[in-house]
Amino acid sequence: MIIGITGTMAAGKTTVAKILEEHGFRHLTYSDILRQAARKRGIEPTRQHLQQLGTALKEEHGPGVLSKLLLAHHQGDLVADGIRTVPEIEELKRHGAVIWAVVASQETRFARLKSRNRKGDPATLDAFKDLDELENSGATSGQDINACIKRADRVIDNDGSLEDLHFRVETLL
Repeated sequence: MIIGITGTMAAGKTTVAKILEEHGFRHLTYSDILRQAARKRGIEPTRQHLQQLGTALKEEHGPGVLSKLLLAHHQGDLVADGIRTVPEIEELKRHGAVIWAVVASQETRFARLKSRNRKGDPATLDAFKDLDELENSGATSGQDINACIKRADRVIDNDGSLEDLHFRVETLL
């Protein structure tokens, strides 16, 4: 089984993927695929550089290239974490994937983002809102999270507790 995960920044996509790992799914992220390509090209893996690299790869190899690269590692049950474009969803669905979207309010997501303390994450709520709007609008390297969410087979509201999230994932499985 292949489950593709999309959703807004810091909504809990990776947490859902980790829950699926507990059920034997192999967890691969689109960011990992891009970081691997960046290392091969000697590019620093910042958010901006990875977005630029993703755009370049899509121009070179077509819009579903990241899903194709990710699927090349497919063995058994797979969770593909971090889908940001509709062509990536379409490529996964060609291989029988089910798409889940993970969503949460901006306030919840910003609090989570601050607690995870990742390099390159926005430092202020205003900067977070600006980046959130950009990533969700289709204006950033073809990324359109809202369009991806609309194409999801299931939507998981993750404004609750970790226990609530576990229950929702277990129910969907």
